[in-house]
Amino acid sequence: MSPAVITLLVLLVMVVFFVTEKLPAALVAMLGGSVLVLCGIIDPAELFSAFSGSTIVLVAAMMVVGSALFHTGIAAKMADVLVKFTGTSENGIMIAFMLVATIISAVCSGVAVVAMLLPIVISVSQRAGVSVSRQLIPMSFAASFGCNLTLMGAASNVVVNGALEDLGVPTMTFFELGKVGIPVSIAGIVFFLTIGKRFLTPGDTSDREYLAEYTGSNKAVEFNAVKAGLCLVILAVLLVAMAIDSDSFPMYLVAAFAAFVLVLTGCISQSDAYKSIDLSTLFIVAGMSAVSTGMSKSGAGALIADTAVNLLGEHPNKLLVLFIILVLVTLLTNAMMNTSCAMLVTPLFIPIVQAFGMNTTAVAIAICVAASAPFLTPVGSGTNTLIVRPGNLKFMDFFRPGLGLTVVILIVSMIFIPIFWPL
Repeated sequence: MSPAVITLLVLLVMVVFFVTEKLPAALVAMLGGSVLVLCGIIDPAELFSAFSGSTIVLVAAMMVVGSALFHTGIAAKMADVLVKFTGTSENGIMIAFMLVATIISAVCSGVAVVAMLLPIVISVSQRAGVSVSRQLIPMSFAASFGCNLTLMGAASNVVVNGALEDLGVPTMTFFELGKVGIPVSIAGIVFFLTIGKRFLTPGDTSDREYLAEYTGSNKAVEFNAVKAGLCLVILAVLLVAMAIDSDSFPMYLVAAFAAFVLVLTGCISQSDAYKSIDLSTLFIVAGMSAVSTGMSKSGAGALIADTAVNLLGEHPNKLLVLFIILVLVTLLTNAMMNTSCAMLVTPLFIPIVQAFGMNTTAVAIAICVAASAPFLTPVGSGTNTLIVRPGNLKFMDFFRPGLGLTVVILIVSMIFIPIFWPL
């Protein structure tokens, strides 16, 4: 049996366990990576390499930053102000945070956006007496589809553009992606305010014990103007640095520095900083990173793409090709990190569609949109894994609303991509 087939079988078994929830998601992710090691598909060191990688550092550091907003009393103050504007209705709070997440993620990492908004969403929801868990998925998903507003909205967008340059085909301009990103974002928000909210987890499934530790509500938290002001300055600098995303100061390094400074200045104690870091989330990220590596090294992703192309024939319908690319990349990005997915499929699909005489920019746009659509699983993106523990969310809590949103985004993309970039 080929490594590609073994990898796909392992991924299929993992999906079954994710859906049935017989084992914790973190354990399933690490077991999946372990099987790939035993089969010789990835090296033993690659199973744990993510723990020293930038994604783990970014996620852990942003957990500390988010918790510091509670421990300085900022989240409570912001919640009081926001509730006056949003009211106590579920729809009002939902639309407010989806809009904020969408706009900020146009210039900032989606993981960073979710980590920064998470404490405020929790606090506002608790103040308003609405379900915490029902607010988390719309906010997280908005941070993902908001990445389609600009070229710098997601690392996967930059990867796709770089691959286009390497292949010698026209690249995308900074705001070009927004031509389809704006209608996608509008459709996503409307979806959750109408039929989408019916598929959200009923009631409030949030982990009260974890939220008490994360928010510091299990002890008296007094508002300290000096520490609060310092925390806001650190947060502002962090946002600017992440928006610039300099090679000298990458996002994970800036986030780590911010967490260190918050502890050093007493904005959050060392023990509270440790408590804010959820190990199960980090294990999910690490395990899925190993599986993502296995998908690339084994040729599993290429096998799927080649099979699809072979089925299309020599002179396929261009709209059908676009649709298949959108579907394939969407499925892959839910099993792989979006950046890894973009790195895999762009150099694979662009030469193929060139042979079909298709517009390469249209296909690149489709890859970007689909790579930022990790809505079917809790492990498809760091934006999703960050909210699993606070909301005590399961696989189907993501899949039910995620499937509907995925269909909506596919329809919008199939309408607008051919309009702006004729095939």
